[in-house]
Amino acid sequence: MRDYRERFFRSGALRIHFRDWGRLENPPLVLVHGLRDHSHSFDDLSRELSRDYRVYAIDLRGHGDSESTPYYAFGHFVGDIRNMIRALRLEKPIVVGHSLGGEIVGQWAGTFPDVARAVIIIEGIGPPPRSIPWRLKRHRMVWRAIDRAQGGLPGLPDLEAAFARLRKRNPRLSEAKARDLTELGTRAREDGTLEWKFDPMLVTLGVAGGFRLEWMLHCWSQITVPTLLLQGSESGEFWNDEPGAVYLKPEELEARVGAFPNAQYVEIPQAGHMIHFDQPDLLLAAIREFLSDLPDEKASTTAKSS
Repeated sequence: MRDYRERFFRSGALRIHFRDWGRLENPPLVLVHGLRDHSHSFDDLSRELSRDYRVYAIDLRGHGDSESTPYYAFGHFVGDIRNMIRALRLEKPIVVGHSLGGEIVGQWAGTFPDVARAVIIIEGIGPPPRSIPWRLKRHRMVWRAIDRAQGGLPGLPDLEAAFARLRKRNPRLSEAKARDLTELGTRAREDGTLEWKFDPMLVTLGVAGGFRLEWMLHCWSQITVPTLLLQGSESGEFWNDEPGAVYLKPEELEARVGAFPNAQYVEIPQAGHMIHFDQPDLLLAAIREFLSDLPDEKASTTAKSS
């Protein structure tokens, strides 16, 4: 028996899917996954947090069971989070984002700083600085990837092939969990092959230039609610595609973390970019400790009105 509910809301012309966990009367908490991921990626975290919170795990547009669009931009995703919170009439939600989801949450919370009760950003304070030549090379690669996506990407022959690929990319993921995510994260094509549940045209995100540090530093500076920043100790390997690589120089990390007026920074040991796969128990413990220290929302509301 499933312990969540499948639901949808409208964001403009698109039908956006989310999974709803926990009791209606519990405080709201929104989970936002990363690029080419889906809400099932957070199932274990959702299940645990739903003991105390009403958890809303979204499938971003172009991901999971949400509808797609021809092109993608960060602003579209920010709008989807805003529209979800408004459609469901969530009051002072805690909003959690991983990777792309963390970047989206940072933009959303900086644009609408009075909406959230607290913000948690997991591996979502952006990639390392890139040179102009590197960015131009990347831009050309994006356009070639768009051409391939428009022609249709090759399918996966079967679940075993998909499982092997997922396990190779996430070696710390247990076999049982990897098989579960493989089944939940793929769908059948008409020709009998499988595809991952994301739109290949998500690559168009790179056309607009992707992550813009100056803009994000300003957004982060507007987030005055309690904020938790979580980073994997080994995430540099993901961001730099090099074994043993350092994510950011100390002064670069300090500048990004320091942009947040009210943030705690926690590094999760023996974890890469996918902290919720690599160290789920440590991630949950860090989140619970942070949430336990939040001021009671009812008490703070009473204090403001008195």
